[in-house]
Amino acid sequence: MQMRDPVTCRSDDSEYMLEYWDLADTLIDGIKALRLAGDTYLPQFPDEDATGYAYRLRMTKYTNVYRDIVEALAAKPFEQDISFPTGTGSDEGAKLSADMQAIVENIDGGGSDLNSFASAVFFNGINSAIDWIFVDYPAVDPAAVRTVADVKAAGIRPYWSHVLARNMLEVRSEVVGGTEEIIYARMLEPGKPEHVRVIRKVNGVVTWYLLQATDRPDKLPDADWLWTAPGKDDKTKFVEVGRGFISIGIVPLVPFYTGRRNGRTWRFYPAMRDAADLQIELYQEESGLKFASNMTAYPMLAGNGVKPPMSADGKTPQKLRVGPNVVLYAPPDSSGNVGSWEFVEPNASSLKFLSDKIKDTISNLRELGRQPLTAQSGNLTVITTAVAAGKAKSAVCAWAGGLEVALNRALMITGKFLGGSEAPVTHVFDDFDEFDASGKDLEALREARKNRDLSQATYWRELQRRRVLSDDFDAKTEVEALANEAPSDNMNIDNQGP
Repeated sequence: MQMRDPVTCRSDDSEYMLEYWDLADTLIDGIKALRLAGDTYLPQFPDEDATGYAYRLRMTKYTNVYRDIVEALAAKPFEQDISFPTGTGSDEGAKLSADMQAIVENIDGGGSDLNSFASAVFFNGINSAIDWIFVDYPAVDPAAVRTVADVKAAGIRPYWSHVLARNMLEVRSEVVGGTEEIIYARMLEPGKPEHVRVIRKVNGVVTWYLLQATDRPDKLPDADWLWTAPGKDDKTKFVEVGRGFISIGIVPLVPFYTGRRNGRTWRFYPAMRDAADLQIELYQEESGLKFASNMTAYPMLAGNGVKPPMSADGKTPQKLRVGPNVVLYAPPDSSGNVGSWEFVEPNASSLKFLSDKIKDTISNLRELGRQPLTAQSGNLTVITTAVAAGKAKSAVCAWAGGLEVALNRALMITGKFLGGSEAPVTHVFDDFDEFDASGKDLEALREARKNRDLSQATYWRELQRRRVLSDDFDAKTEVEALANEAPSDNMNIDNQGP
């Protein structure tokens, strides 16, 4: 058995999650990735030869409901921009420092602002169950950079990077002073050449190491702690190309996860696992229907009681030409029996059964994806739909709260790198809900208002939540406008907001 490289080998937790990450990433990437995966997600039939399977694989079909679900869920907290509550940078409170404001507007050093960066983190966190924010600070030459002015003149500043779940090869944490703290991380940095970054905290000192892939395996790193598995005597294809200290005294990595974590391990039960599995079932069903439809369009010709003409060797039956202007004969044999020709093709009822099953699978998949209102739900009652929408809201709201915590942690680390105590507090929008796309909830509201079961102010507020009324709608202003338009009674809603 060939040993894995001790630098790029995965921890048990990472290895455990890899099968799901492969599945989720393949689903997101689409039909080409599924075809490349071959029999991993489209099993080969027993006794099916390679040529037949390759043809069937090329005939596959894939409706990417899964990606649509993840995209829809990931967009929810970003219906409004991330904000900074009063006292940490809003118009009503203290402003962010100039340095922090510049970083928020260009969080990764490549032009992405906080909203776009956080949106990617949220999407990856839903799809992969976990995503990582790495707050990095460029290495500084102490001979060239000695003062704060030198730092600013050189454009040196902290910046954020994504670390995809599958690229985090190993992470270790322990509880310090009642708080869980990351003390070791080893992450892959894909590219040419490939790099692996290792960060560890020992006795309060945080050190980073950068290892680079090489074709000279005789050059080995000299630090024993690098050998995580299977042992320090095994060869590696990586050499150390840099090292340094992280002055703020913490490992600047922040996890964001939506999956259910298994204790103190870094294993998760992904929130989208069932949806991903059902998407594979849909892929197989659609591919089966398309293949069967193709066989119906090009049925197989069978000759019953017909002796096939043989090739020159007298052993191999000749291939028959079929199609328009071709006549096939079935002459009687010596006993007077006459053969016949007929097409063998799937029954139409089988195709309808497969088609109906696909519709049911798509409907079930959208329900699993917490998108009940985009499914064909004409037979759902208003109450049923509202309950389903509430479940979706509670899940995504919890994830939005987790994202807020992760962003605050990353901003705190950023403030430490800037040399101060500034730790902005963000607010991630979570006042969203799913509403009945058929408009039945609006009818119910209208009826409740008509029966005086709702106040005018509550009615307007619910219309505003459903985007029927604009965000800048003001109830008191509207009351005044109505009063000027025509006399009315019971229009006083003093001390009530929209």
